[in-house]
Amino acid sequence: MKQLEQELETLRMRVVEMGKLTESMVWQAIDAVAKVDTDAIEPVLTSEDEVDRMQLEIDQEAIRVMTIYSPVAGDLRFVLSVSRITAELERIGDCATNICESLQLMTTHTEARPISEIIKMGDVVKKMVCDAMRAFSHGDEKRAMSTIACDDLVDALNDQIVKGILQDDVVREAIEGQRNISGDLSQILIASALERIADQATNISEEVVYMVKGSDIRHSG
Repeated sequence: MKQLEQELETLRMRVVEMGKLTESMVWQAIDAVAKVDTDAIEPVLTSEDEVDRMQLEIDQEAIRVMTIYSPVAGDLRFVLSVSRITAELERIGDCATNICESLQLMTTHTEARPISEIIKMGDVVKKMVCDAMRAFSHGDEKRAMSTIACDDLVDALNDQIVKGILQDDVVREAIEGQRNISGDLSQILIASALERIADQATNISEEVVYMVKGSDIRHSG
């Protein structure tokens, strides 16, 4: 194996490793919400710094590879995609942390439990993150495209959650001080974070298509 090929394979494995850690953060955060278990969020909160560190290290390695080897064509696309994907993974880690913080808000001030749409949304998002990283790991364009297709469902669920919670009577009672909206606000924040994770999984999948096919579909609609 040529030296450049070895370097690229090392980069790929580092991104896969970062992806596994980020994926575990998402699963733990979503499972904590489903079970309303704030004790389960500690691993998510403590993993955030590690994800940040991994992003910096991988980006530095990608710059080194580009500087030394001046890759072209598919190799260049791969290195560029690595840097973009690590940025998305770091944002996913941030969103997982935000979910945990919103769960803390919900359990501290109310006895609310997550509505069924949030549970469904979480299941879809977990699969999207998993499939996006499998698509990267195996250079699987078809899996990437199927992941992108799931984003519309997550958007629809998010809209449904917001409209369902912010009904006129709820808003009126909140304005009049007759209702504690901490639980409602927490669920909207959790749904928003899940929607952002789905967007980031979509972005990773778009990078996989670019990496494999050379087609930039980020703004293709």
